[in-house]
Amino acid sequence: MRLNYIFILFIFFGCSPQKPDELSSATNPQLLKNIVITNLELEQVQFNYEGFVGKGSVELEEDKLLFLDRLSMQVIEFNKDGEFLRIPISNGEGPSEIPVFQTYTSYKGRKYFMNGWTLFEFNESNSLLNRTLLDFSHSSDIKEVESNPKVDDIGIYEVKYWGNQLEVRDGFLYTKIESSNPGFNFVMHKEYYEKAPLYGKVDLNTGKVVELLGKRPAIYQNYSYLPHFDYYFHDFLAEEIYISFEPDSLIYILNEDFEVQEAFGNKGVGMDQSYREVSTVEDWEDYWRINQTQKGFYKYIKVIPEDELVFRTYTAGNPDPNSFELGTNPQRMQVYHQKRLVGDVEVPNFFSVIGKIGDYYYADGSLDNPDNEEIVVYKFKLNY
Repeated sequence: MRLNYIFILFIFFGCSPQKPDELSSATNPQLLKNIVITNLELEQVQFNYEGFVGKGSVELEEDKLLFLDRLSMQVIEFNKDGEFLRIPISNGEGPSEIPVFQTYTSYKGRKYFMNGWTLFEFNESNSLLNRTLLDFSHSSDIKEVESNPKVDDIGIYEVKYWGNQLEVRDGFLYTKIESSNPGFNFVMHKEYYEKAPLYGKVDLNTGKVVELLGKRPAIYQNYSYLPHFDYYFHDFLAEEIYISFEPDSLIYILNEDFEVQEAFGNKGVGMDQSYREVSTVEDWEDYWRINQTQKGFYKYIKVIPEDELVFRTYTAGNPDPNSFELGTNPQRMQVYHQKRLVGDVEVPNFFSVIGKIGDYYYADGSLDNPDNEEIVVYKFKLNY
């Protein structure tokens, strides 16, 4: 099935990179040049797998597509054209099986799955090597954690369960973290948005969290509390980390120490960012669906270094006050070339670019889709 999206106004916008001491949310872009790309054709990959498929997402690794089925708890491998190859890891307790997982990453041929605070490491032959329990409390005083939590105390943090992403580099695991400590959390404490770290660095040999890294951008200070938009998306390169936050138009480039080096970015087209702010736990529960289905916010980011491209998706917001379904919030995608916006186009909901094979860019359409029980992958070319 070929899905044709013709965009009459796929326009080149300009945004000069900003220095770290000048960072602030970018305003509406200024029109600088004429049309660069007028046509984007999305082709949906057809999968020939006849086995059971549950809910999950797709990762691109080299020239293979891996469907991570988080319902049947297995990994299904396909070639780039959707032809079934094998099930390298299935559900269970055997040497090439996994009982349950929520988050996944790979590094130098090894596969890493995490369930709660437990990390499963598989070797290049898809056999389980290690099962490690992450340790946040090894250097903390439990009484202090409970009665007087401190921002730099590893013991007050935990794995970020929703919207987590894992990365492995040189013997360390990086996981997103958060705090639900009654004395320091994202619903009740302004200081959380100013000082709380974003990532925990974990020693893969011991499971100990050895360092806290990263900080939220200044845009969070423009609001009281935004726990519904306390999500961020990254892409780790060899020596840089690209990171994007839900309420922020800027994309930040960090060094290996998670320090901001520069930022660039433009506000999405027609975004409604009149967020419902939170002042109580009850607000947190009541406003979640309104914010997620009716407001605009930035989502997935993917860098293609060889093409000097950055893709970032976002939702525009749904003006219908009676809209409460996630799939009704229109989604668009920004395309940056050499850190300048060269396109802002409509894409299907739950769309996220996952990489490139040959001349085609591939995008997953399965992740976060609450009603989907099939494998959805798109591929497309960019024609300048």
